[in-house]
Amino acid sequence: MLSAPRRRFAWFATRPDPKMASVRVRMMEPLAALRARGLQVEAYDPAVGVAGYDAVIFCKAFCDEAQRLAREARTAGRAVVFDICDNVFEGKSARGGRGDKPRRVRAMLAAATHVTTSTPVLAAQIRAFTPTTVDIRIIPDALDSAAAALDGPLSDKERGRLRALERFLSGHKDALRCVWFGKSQGALAGLAHLRPAVEALARFSATHPVTLTVISNARWRYWKAALGWPPAPSFYMPWSLATSGRALSLHDVAILPVEENGYTAGKSINRAATAIIAGLGVVADPVASYEELRPFIPLGDWQGGLARYLHARPATDPRLEAARHHLEGRYGASAVAGEWARFLNEAVNGPREAAPLPLAG
Repeated sequence: MLSAPRRRFAWFATRPDPKMASVRVRMMEPLAALRARGLQVEAYDPAVGVAGYDAVIFCKAFCDEAQRLAREARTAGRAVVFDICDNVFEGKSARGGRGDKPRRVRAMLAAATHVTTSTPVLAAQIRAFTPTTVDIRIIPDALDSAAAALDGPLSDKERGRLRALERFLSGHKDALRCVWFGKSQGALAGLAHLRPAVEALARFSATHPVTLTVISNARWRYWKAALGWPPAPSFYMPWSLATSGRALSLHDVAILPVEENGYTAGKSINRAATAIIAGLGVVADPVASYEELRPFIPLGDWQGGLARYLHARPATDPRLEAARHHLEGRYGASAVAGEWARFLNEAVNGPREAAPLPLAG
């Protein structure tokens, strides 16, 4: 009897750079976990070409090369999976679906045989901006283990930045050490939404000292935003993959204010999950993607939430321990790899009753 053919899959990213969160949680983490399960999965190899794979997953990739490869794969009868984790139709350079990026995304959607995305809200947004008959499968972000890790080499500059942060925090020994981390997207997301949280910290500091560390990618945006903040001890640290986990571990609480708009509404649980897995408490605004964490963390209750972590420090808070178990079970490498494996099985074999994918041997 002939054995079933071994399936081969590739992930394609325009810039397969681990510094990009989307590449880490939508490509690198699932790829490694699927390999551990025995599937033949790899980063796209031009020497193999699209015809050499049973499916190619395009990770938030809509450049000219991605469009060309997607069309070639479709013509060759291969599964073409477009994986998208941001509402680019509401991005800072493409509000309302205008601009070049939405056009490129629509081209990828037209070439795709399958679409995957991170949240139900984002799936609905994509359908609203681009009517499509292609099924959109929800596969969550994997936990960002790289961002929470405490190992890896440091440059002299990175060591200096960590020492400066430690000096800042040691100058406020009794303070509740708060941190905000993230990428800024103009007025849509990031530092532009931080002021109400800083005001909450200032009110809280009337009864107990607090500090705020901002870890981000735009120092000038921090300076500009901080000009309007009420007085509070704050420190800016440039983000890097090597220092992010170490920097987070020096704090007690991650503050995650989110102004809900067309861009942020479809965002995933990733930042809150990263903070909790790193051992921090979290106080956040009650956006849709954080609602499943309501049994574990304060949502929308800034003063009560900050006070909670004074009386039950994150390291000994049983609700945070329960949150970590919840997150590992739902978004850990094994769980997310299982969802990708089931999806890829259907993408190349057909309906749900198709035989499981044969493992690489």
